[in-house]
Amino acid sequence: MPATDQHGNPMIPRSDWLGADQPEGGRDFGLLLAAVTVLALALRLYRLDGQSLWVDELMTFNQIRPGAGLVFWRQILDAIQGPLYQALLWPIVRWNAGEFWMRLPSALAGACAVPVLGLFTRRVAGARTGLLAALLLAINPFAVWYGQEARGYALLMLLVTVAGLLALDLMDRRGGVLHAVTLGLCGGLAMLANLSASFFWFALGITWLLLLLRGSGRPAWRWLLALGLGVLVAMPWLLRASGVWAVDRILPGAVTGEALRGASTFTPLAVPYTLFSFLGGFSLGPSLADLHVMGGAEVLARWWFLLVPLGLAAGVVLLRALPWALSGRGFLLVWIIVPLAVLALLAVRNIKPWNARYVAAALPWLVVLLAAGCTSLRSRAGVTATVLLVGFSLLSLGGYFWNPRYMREDVRGAAAYVKEHSVPGDVVLAPVVTAVMNHYDHGEAEVLSTFGLPLIDGQDAARRFVRTWLDGAPRVWLVWARPWDFDPRGELLRELARQGELTRVYDAAGVRVFRWLPRGVEAP
Repeated sequence: MPATDQHGNPMIPRSDWLGADQPEGGRDFGLLLAAVTVLALALRLYRLDGQSLWVDELMTFNQIRPGAGLVFWRQILDAIQGPLYQALLWPIVRWNAGEFWMRLPSALAGACAVPVLGLFTRRVAGARTGLLAALLLAINPFAVWYGQEARGYALLMLLVTVAGLLALDLMDRRGGVLHAVTLGLCGGLAMLANLSASFFWFALGITWLLLLLRGSGRPAWRWLLALGLGVLVAMPWLLRASGVWAVDRILPGAVTGEALRGASTFTPLAVPYTLFSFLGGFSLGPSLADLHVMGGAEVLARWWFLLVPLGLAAGVVLLRALPWALSGRGFLLVWIIVPLAVLALLAVRNIKPWNARYVAAALPWLVVLLAAGCTSLRSRAGVTATVLLVGFSLLSLGGYFWNPRYMREDVRGAAAYVKEHSVPGDVVLAPVVTAVMNHYDHGEAEVLSTFGLPLIDGQDAARRFVRTWLDGAPRVWLVWARPWDFDPRGELLRELARQGELTRVYDAAGVRVFRWLPRGVEAP
């Protein structure tokens, strides 16, 4: 049924509001969908190794790194942050551990999710809306970002989208045992790509219960087989995660302890920011650095000319899509709202801090609503909304690929500079990015480990740090990235300037390199 069709009052849900309609045909649908998929692949392969690896990517690498005597199955079982992606990378890094090859599985998964979402959307809204949904996902800055990261989030979005397509058949009471098994395996693998896919799996269980209450969730055994098998596949890792995360805090009255990440563990602005990042990624308007040093009012005052039109365009489109969803596709709302609600609960109970990537499983379904809303609007309004959404996505991609203020911190470039200019006996201080600095060849200088050290919150703390860590060092290279996680007020920089000569010698995306000579020491 086209997105513009309605039955009765569009604000009153139909009795089969969780059901799914049959697809609308499209003569050139396959060819156009293939073209959009090629575009998605090109965007994800473009400059795939152009940015330095980041801390999270190094977590993936360090658990499977070659030459460390690691045992494959033991390492995969111990990985609760993406065992499936690590398993895929295991043979790859033994052949080539460069950034391109480590990120290639994500790029391929991100591109493959595009035609799957197009097919899904055609099933529920018709060919034209299916093509638009595929295009919006292909150029989505959030999806492109994680399609170029050596973590399992792009793989998660692919597997969740495939699971959603398979679930449509169960809603239509099609498919037998093999179909249910395939859905269960797909869901289990999605959770192994990242355990946050369990939020979608929970939402799928709620979908079945709602269908059952309306008499359309049978045969129940197929749903139970699929849902149970998915949990069974992921169970070893779910049990390990429950031993790491303080899941008992979810119980009423339980002591939640000190916030895992301070004030950023959860704030009321987390949900709207997540929706903004789903639309514009992390390279439109305020950068990640801006968000850590500015208040919400300051961000809005500075970037309103981008935030307001994007918010209005998305808001109008989603409001237009809401009656369409309630008229037979309410499961899309369940698949979006439930992951957000579950993560909010975990963050409020201090079990897991909020991060937009933990609800990446909701992104495909939001894209479906955006596409349906655009095609439901009158011709001129629909074209305007589509142009705005596509335009903001392209603007954000431009910032991601070419504007250093939005790029991942270039620790690789900093390491190359230190290697070229350091001599034996030099010391490197690289707070926050110590692991990344150690990964890249930084020459013969010693990299100090600052993992687990408290924030430098004043002049006294800065003096203690210099006395404890830098006393006697002939020359120090300071690799400065994300200072809000180590020295938010710049106390250490001021103390180093007081006790010697501090010179800024190198700048790259998100990174500054300083050379520090203690008083009385001359530059070589």
